[in-house]
Amino acid sequence: MKEHEHVQRMAIWLKPELIHRMDGHLERDNCKNRSEFISKALRFYMGYLTTEDTSEFLSQALVSVLDGTVGINTHRMSTLLFKLCVEVNLLGHLVASNMRLDGVTCQQLRAYAEDEVRRTNGKICLENMADVR
Repeated sequence: MKEHEHVQRMAIWLKPELIHRMDGHLERDNCKNRSEFISKALRFYMGYLTTEDTSEFLSQALVSVLDGTVGINTHRMSTLLFKLCVEVNLLGHLVASNMRLDGVTCQQLRAYAEDEVRRTNGKICLENMADVR
């Protein structure tokens, strides 16, 4: 709390165990006194109540860990998608070179494949493809 701020004195009633816990946290939160600690706690809680973005109130350490985890997973997914695209590209070239498909047939196959992926939400398997043909 800044010294030049005007403060109003008021009495509050707290249970002794809560006061003891608060006193244990004064130094950890860099508070000079109980009033500063209570003011910070009230600002925090009132901000929490008035916002939907609770990330502002999460511990910075927790936010950092979550950011790191999301970043790692994003990189991992990007790497896996790249490898999958390479394999699909390779398979496409193998099929095209062995079947000598023309452009019209390729367009029809692409449209059919896109439709099938949409209809199945991407849950396709070789056995189901064999049953259709």
